[in-house]
Amino acid sequence: MLSQSLQIRMAAGTLAAAIGLCALAAPARGEVIELIDKTKMSGKIIHYYDGVYSIETNNQTIKLPREKIRSITFQTPPARPEFATPEKTFDRWRKAMTDGSADRLVECYALMYQGVLATQMGLGKEADGFKKMQKEIEGTKFEIKGTSTKGETAMLKVQRQKGDETETGEIAFVKENGEWKMLPPQ
Repeated sequence: MLSQSLQIRMAAGTLAAAIGLCALAAPARGEVIELIDKTKMSGKIIHYYDGVYSIETNNQTIKLPREKIRSITFQTPPARPEFATPEKTFDRWRKAMTDGSADRLVECYALMYQGVLATQMGLGKEADGFKKMQKEIEGTKFEIKGTSTKGETAMLKVQRQKGDETETGEIAFVKENGEWKMLPPQ
């Protein structure tokens, strides 16, 4: 039978090797876990129970006791270029509407409204709400007339023309994680 100190050293060596492998093949985003020995690894925390974190990294799951972790830092994904300006976000919205891509359309809105919009558009069942929106803007031309930006908010002035009818309105935007997202009309 192995002595307790030898078992502890073997377990620590196995843990260090697993962490070393995980750190080399870390995912592009997720949580950064710093251990008490200042080793860092990237992964996704998938479970926590009874003082033990289950962390997924490189398609494998490792378990780390809370006592071995110095800190956990949460990272957000990098901003996508298609949301770099209010104009680009609006263009993505317009293309998603034309192409019939409800998921891409919902992504154009601020995170706190995405679930509500998906529900209103009936994305869980039949896409009735989305189809009605598509039919409503069919044959409509949009022209951006101007943008005003103030810090993390912006207003996009858009002219909408359908047949002989012309209407100009404003669309509010907010910057989330470096991306400009639309706010629903108030």
